[in-house]
Amino acid sequence: MNKKNKFFSTILATLVGTAIWIPSAQAAFILDTKIGEALLKNSGDATELAAMKAAAGNDNLILDLKVNSFTAYENGAGSGEWYLDINPDTPGYFLLKFGTGSDKDIANTYFFQNIGEMTKLVWSNEQVGLLSGGSAGGNIGRLSHYTTFDPTFHQTGEIPEPATLALVGLGLFAIGAIRRRKS
Repeated sequence: MNKKNKFFSTILATLVGTAIWIPSAQAAFILDTKIGEALLKNSGDATELAAMKAAAGNDNLILDLKVNSFTAYENGAGSGEWYLDINPDTPGYFLLKFGTGSDKDIANTYFFQNIGEMTKLVWSNEQVGLLSGGSAGGNIGRLSHYTTFDPTFHQTGEIPEPATLALVGLGLFAIGAIRRRKS
């Protein structure tokens, strides 16, 4: 191998090694979708379930899990994004309930649909009125609890996503086979 090829091989190996190492150093999570917020003075299960059903527009939700003791992680120092590593069984909904200190007139409960990172519940400071951190002086210690909710039904008449993709693939295969047969 001549010097020029060896030099380019070394550069290529360095770039590939760096590209593999950088993503593993800090994972970027997809934020879950905020679907609403409310000022709930009562944190009872029935109140939270009714509020989540209204926010999600789904009367078939059931309360799955309510947790008061947890560890929330910041997704990179100063990122303003947080996550709970709970590994939900299925995609569903969750709420975050915060203490608001002396300000009793701002929303303290935030409703989300878990569609981003399926193994985590992910939100940003902006989505929760900076209560988990940020320029408004919030801190993650204000997070009182989180509650998860599962949908209890499957709408009839819908084709699940994998089946849709399989049908599209089968159609493309058939078109290709017909064209190939004609030629």
